[in-house]
Formats: sequence, C-alpha cells, structure tokens
Amino acid sequence: MSWYALFVKTGYESSIKRWLDTRFDNNLLHSVIPKRKVPEKKDRTVQHVIKTLFPGYVFIETKMSFSIYYTLKENPFIYNTLNYLNNKDKRSTLPDVQMASVASERPAAESHFFKEIPSEEMLVVLQLINENEVIEYSQVYFQDSKVIVQSGPLKGLESHIKKVDKHKKRAKVLMNIMGREQLVDVGIEIIE
Repeated sequence: MSWYALFVKTGYESSIKRWLDTRFDNNLLHSVIPKRKVPEKKDRTVQHVIKTLFPGYVFIETKMSFSIYYTLKENPFIYNTLNYLNNKDKRSTLPDVQMASVASERPAAESHFFKEIPSEEMLVVLQLINENEVIEYSQVYFQDSKVIVQSGPLKGLESHIKKVDKHKKRAKVLMNIMGREQLVDVGIEIIE
C-alpha cells in the first residue's frame, strides 16, 4: 500500500474522513488528516486550538486503482488526487513508451496515473502526529542560541526547526511533502 493525497474542499476534511471510513474497509483504505495544536491569544487568555496541518488535503494509504479512484470521485467535495496527468510530470517521470500511450489515449499502467507520496515524506508526518492525528507541544529550551528539544514530537528533528517565535510559543518547521518544501507552525512549550 502507498500514500496518496486527495484535494478536497477546505473545511470539509473531517467529514470526508468520516465518509471514507464508512465507504471503505480500513484494510483497503486508511485516511489521515494531520492536525497541530497551537496556542492562540484571544481576549488576553491563551487558548489551545487544533488546526489542520495541510488545509484542503486528506492523505490516504491504499493500493490505488481506477475502481477506488471512481469511488472517491462520487463524493462532490473530493476534487482530485495528486496525479501524473499534468505536463510537467508527464515529461519528467513517464518513460517515452508510456508517454505515447497517454498521448494516444491507450491505457497505461494504473500506477502511472496516481502519484504516490514518497514514504520518507509521509514518515516524518506520521512520526509527528499522535493516535488522534495531532502534533502536540514539544518542550524546548535554548542553549547558546540553539534550540534543544527536551521532549515531544520534535525530539530528534531539531534540524527541521527553522525559526522560533518565543512570544507566540510556535516553531516554524520545514517539511518536505508532496514534492515541495513547506514551513508549518507547530506549538511549543518553552522551558527555562
């Protein structure tokens, strides 16, 4: 089984996950919506808010086929899957023989129509989230202007932390996902 990304209507990620859970057996298709816990200050009080890490995306682990794809397309809030059918990917990843079959509309292997997320990219995401799919706070401190993670999901991933906002108690973490680098805010707890 491999990981794939579904482009979905923003704000509908949780309802789509529930739909997937009722529509597919967990052994056939497993869905994940990574979330993050971050502190937000409102009316002079700090609230701990859960936000979607990648709004507009639901990650699925499955053995993708046209049958599964067309079942997914039955949901009007699932727009598409990350795929190879754009010109840039067709030129860079499909061999010439398969390019000819795509161009002539002869069927190519199903696997060439659905772009997998490399397992090493998903591994970082899966290591960060807990059983509730949430990135909890990491306990950090500073030593000689260096960030040291004492405990939490960022432990061992200090090299991914690019910036820390002590006032907002957030860290900007560099993640490589779906072929591009993204900076995401995650909540931290600063210890002295």
